[in-house]
Amino acid sequence: MTKSSKSVIIALLFLTTSPLSALGQSIDPSTPLPTGGSTTRPVQAGVVPPSPLVVAPLTMLEVSQNLQARLIKIPGVRRIGPMDNDPNVLRLIAHNDTSIRLDTLFQRVNAPNADREAEFLRFENNVRAVLARTDPFKLEQLRVVIRQTAAINAFETESATDGVANIVVRRPFIDDLEEVVVGDTPTAIALMPASRLADLQLTAAQAFERGRANTLASNSGLTWNLTNGLARVRVVTGYETSLLALDSVWATIAQRLGGPVAVIVPTREKIVFARADRPRDLARLRALAMSEAVGERALSNKVWVRRGSAWVAR
Repeated sequence: MTKSSKSVIIALLFLTTSPLSALGQSIDPSTPLPTGGSTTRPVQAGVVPPSPLVVAPLTMLEVSQNLQARLIKIPGVRRIGPMDNDPNVLRLIAHNDTSIRLDTLFQRVNAPNADREAEFLRFENNVRAVLARTDPFKLEQLRVVIRQTAAINAFETESATDGVANIVVRRPFIDDLEEVVVGDTPTAIALMPASRLADLQLTAAQAFERGRANTLASNSGLTWNLTNGLARVRVVTGYETSLLALDSVWATIAQRLGGPVAVIVPTREKIVFARADRPRDLARLRALAMSEAVGERALSNKVWVRRGSAWVAR
């Protein structure tokens, strides 16, 4: 359901930290020892100075497990675990599929006098920043699309994690078509998981309301021309068939046509309409829908007539 799939390799940058002792305390080399006026402190006979505390290095497995426990708490992260063919890489599944290399983190947490908590936190925050920057599910990026019920069911099953279906924000529209809330980016249209509603503090109804409003605003440049009784809608946003869900659009079109509207949506990218009270134009719409509603991007081979604020099969 994306304009293009991609796998993101995160390059995480780190800042230099001040030297810290093995106990996590700062060392100030300019502070003199409390010697009572003497520049040196003699070692008492028979007293052996304590050995410096040595902290055992963390294994790659321990580093990986520590980081997984942190990253799974990030909003939108549905699964995280080691890559099957490389234990030094984590695979994180959120709004996209991301690979995270652990080699640099492993070296830094095992460096002499490393502040391990600070290193883990810095790494976690960098991952959070990258996911937030690429997250399509922001209020201003919500849109709605129309999809076949079977296609939505297949997506929820195919994108399941650990056997749990990836339930999206969806509701019945007409016949075997449903309306779905999506997140829009320059490279992808991502179906919105229902689990993300809480992150945005929205109910499903509010998400649909926001998605419709954003879709309407993004299609303000809608144009169409009537040729031989049929009109093809031209938009440049990739949300042609989403117009079916926008009531105000069809009120305007009906007014310009001067009569009731009939429409076809043979594929996700095509919407054609005509006067519903003209049998010849209806027949042409029906023939066009039957011939073009084929392939994996097919939507419907039916003719829909606008009645009030609803679409009815003709």
